[in-house]
Amino acid sequence: MYDSVVMPHRHLGSWFSTKRCKTLGRILVTTAGALVLFAPALVTATDASDGELFISGSNVSHTTLPQVLLGSMTQRGSRYVAPLEGGGVAELTLSPPLQEAAEEIFRAFDVPLGAAVAISIPDGRVLALAGRASSDPSLGAADLALRPWAPAASVFKIVAASALVSQAGLSAGTRACYHGGVSGLGADNLVDIPRLDRRCETLGFGIGKSQNALIAKLVSRNLKPEQLERVATAFRFGEAIPFEMEVEPSEVEIPRAPLEFARAAAGFWHSSLSALHGALIAAAVAGGGEMPAPRLVSKAVGPDGRVLPLPRRRSQRVLDAATAGEVGHMMELTTRIGTAKASFRDRRGNRYLPVEVAGKTGSLSYRGAPGDPMLPVLLPPERYLGYSWFVGYAPVDKPKIAFAVVIGNRATWHIKAPYVARRLIAEYLAAGGDTRAAKMLAAR
Repeated sequence: MYDSVVMPHRHLGSWFSTKRCKTLGRILVTTAGALVLFAPALVTATDASDGELFISGSNVSHTTLPQVLLGSMTQRGSRYVAPLEGGGVAELTLSPPLQEAAEEIFRAFDVPLGAAVAISIPDGRVLALAGRASSDPSLGAADLALRPWAPAASVFKIVAASALVSQAGLSAGTRACYHGGVSGLGADNLVDIPRLDRRCETLGFGIGKSQNALIAKLVSRNLKPEQLERVATAFRFGEAIPFEMEVEPSEVEIPRAPLEFARAAAGFWHSSLSALHGALIAAAVAGGGEMPAPRLVSKAVGPDGRVLPLPRRRSQRVLDAATAGEVGHMMELTTRIGTAKASFRDRRGNRYLPVEVAGKTGSLSYRGAPGDPMLPVLLPPERYLGYSWFVGYAPVDKPKIAFAVVIGNRATWHIKAPYVARRLIAEYLAAGGDTRAAKMLAAR
């Protein structure tokens, strides 16, 4: 483990984030200035034509396009535009129906903390980028959708499942017997206890139902920490994501102690996640293992009126196609039989939406331990915050949109992340001419 480095966050003033350097270290390059972290990583090549910097095998884009000032965004006709830092203006890829829906939901339900991102598959156009904090209206998407203020929670099970398939050769049908694990994990969950292990289910069931003991037992028996760490790195944990705005990397620390290793794989802390990164993880599974390069700007003009060249960024393969397909099948179970079924199906099992949706939920409660993700606002007076995640993609058969929603709720809450995701999918389908989705929105 390398030494820590403390980096000031220019948008949140007194909010400082301590980031730990991972296996190879990294460099964070931003158009805003000084955000650099360093370990023994070696800069191996610079491709000036693409504006991309290659660091120890990682592809990090250093674009000359000034940062988008999203907080000053306005709508012009069917497009959003935003000023660029230092002058000029950018036309954005955001979809007004999706952007407005995300903002309206967070506002109408007075969500304490919320962020939503939607991304077009496979081209990476960002269709929605929203964030709101009820206690601090000055915070927006830059602070809440591009910062990992929440633990990855059970969304990290996507990484664990990918490792079990690609590194250990398991499949969605691999079975294990288990007990407990509904809301916690102990050392007894990692070993066979026949008198207690009365239920036997598949890995696919474990992802759909987010069954902690089942996932933990399969991980502890079939993976080494280094293998899970390798797959997490492939999913870009600990890396800067090239984008037209500053994105703070999601973090992961894979423990070597057996119980904490299993807990980390099941999503019990040890990792953080931003909404943008969550949507990209879902997009990678949907795209056959290719993680798209996200882009927010479709056109840009400098202060002198000249058209600015846009950075060219490549997608990045994070999984082989077979692994992505297997994990995608597991994620389908989340909305069919699992933890998001109630948000996507009625009591008879009929879909609310005209398409099938694949996804993964996640939930944890704030604990405030050292190393946990730092909140962008003070805790509510009751000192409670419940994290709610839903990341996924739709339609299952021909994915066109990936999304991530994260909400920080008080003890008394109004909505959770799957509800917001369902609305965004409906808006996307209705905007594309799906009359069934349009009728569903009209009847809400």
